[in-house]
Amino acid sequence: MFIKCFKFFFYCTIVIVFVGCSSDVATDPNDPKFDVPKEGITLNLNTTFQEINHFGASGGFQDQWVGKWPEASKEPIAKLLFSNENDAQGNPQGIGLSLWRTVIGDGAADQDNSGFRASSWFRETECFLDEAGNYDWSKQAGERWFLDKARAYGVSKFTAWATTPPYFMTKNGYTFSTSDVSSFNCPESNYLAYSKFLASVLKHYEDEGFNFENVCAFNETQYEWNAVVGNSTQSGTKAFNSEVAVVTKIMDKEFTNQGVKAKIMIPEAAQLKYLFEGSQNTTNQVNDFFNPSSVNYIGDLSNLSKHIAGHSYFSNGSTSESLRQRKSLNTTLSNFGLDYWQTEYSLLGVGYQQGLDVSTFREIDYALWLSRIIHTDLVFGNATGWSFWTALNQSTFGDHPFRFNLILYEPNTNSPSHTDGTYKANKLLWALGNYSRFIKPNMVRFQVIDPDYNDETSVENFMISGYKNTSTKEIVLVCVNNTDENRKISFENYGQDFEVVNNSFDVYETSNTTNLRKSTFSVESLSISRKSIVTLKAKLK
Repeated sequence: MFIKCFKFFFYCTIVIVFVGCSSDVATDPNDPKFDVPKEGITLNLNTTFQEINHFGASGGFQDQWVGKWPEASKEPIAKLLFSNENDAQGNPQGIGLSLWRTVIGDGAADQDNSGFRASSWFRETECFLDEAGNYDWSKQAGERWFLDKARAYGVSKFTAWATTPPYFMTKNGYTFSTSDVSSFNCPESNYLAYSKFLASVLKHYEDEGFNFENVCAFNETQYEWNAVVGNSTQSGTKAFNSEVAVVTKIMDKEFTNQGVKAKIMIPEAAQLKYLFEGSQNTTNQVNDFFNPSSVNYIGDLSNLSKHIAGHSYFSNGSTSESLRQRKSLNTTLSNFGLDYWQTEYSLLGVGYQQGLDVSTFREIDYALWLSRIIHTDLVFGNATGWSFWTALNQSTFGDHPFRFNLILYEPNTNSPSHTDGTYKANKLLWALGNYSRFIKPNMVRFQVIDPDYNDETSVENFMISGYKNTSTKEIVLVCVNNTDENRKISFENYGQDFEVVNNSFDVYETSNTTNLRKSTFSVESLSISRKSIVTLKAKLK
């Protein structure tokens, strides 16, 4: 009897042990009890980089027309661009640009025959100066309206550029190059006249109380800007680095003579790579102008800006090349004690398509690409200023309405004599607003470490950058989620290195259905929606 009972007990024990082991082996490996805690995002608030100067946009050549519309039609456009006000729910009513970039007209619109194609009327500009040497400050009324309105909304920074000398100072009498003009479309005999003209315009604006930080007299000088008379689509001139250097020296003296406070910004390259590489006589401009051993050295001029301008067009064919160009530019500028302003970008070329079928794109897809370029310029290029080209555009061809403007406008007639028009805000407006509305001048970028991604994979999937106001203790994070999954956000060093007031963030989301829509979430419940651009704002304790 004892032996039987013992056998029975032993058998049960074996069965129990066996079943227990078998059950453990069969457990689902995705069971939460086996999860290894993931690292959160780290905010290194004391590891800082560049100080932000501005986020802006160019009036292009289009503000001259919209600026002449009736007040009821154009005032809402200015509000979208410049306002820092909110609606009753706390949603931003505008993107609060901190800089406005305006053109100094060349007079093509004043010519009886500008040589422009009829359909390009909207790019012809007036000139304050005429052939007889008289200034008419009532010219460029549309541009001046936007300047005034920007200032009224609180914009405190302005910059200007010229595409070419006035037509009556050029070699061929036009504001674009022709086959007989192979370099700078201005004879040496007019270098001083061009310098006096730009200095006089800047001095006039300064006397009116505008804070123009700088002016660029040479825009995208790497391109030919060559056209047949009657078929030109835009003003512009090529210029050799040697020509730019000679004119800038003359201009420097003239700015001193007239007491102009604005600085001369040289260069403003058509592509980022032209600033730091290339062997042509229009490229490798930073070294050519700022290396004391260069024959074109002008870095010691007293009126020269320390901001170097480049355009981010065509620099994003691949993620690796996009990052290479910006990192190389940052290194080059650091060697000379200079910093980078990105002064023109819109979705030119086909890079934004990423090899996908553009017919399947939604508005947010264009906005996500724009945010990607802004992020790479800020984080890898260390840009201190960033501006969109152009705030206003009227093209509705193909997918142009989503690529080349912050605000799409349509005149009531397709000619310079139109009297009014309509407008529509583009999703690009609100994407830029995720930066411009919240990252204000003098804020400093700080280090953000996301353990889920490296440099390249972050740009293609999930980007996050951080900024702080050292005076108000405000911090801003901009997140760009290009993935198809929502991303829960946790901070690895929260409660140790930093805490925010009320343990919560104000959240501003731009998605395919929202435009900077405001909400508030606790630190523990932060989540970034799929295919969205989100700004998080809080105040440090």
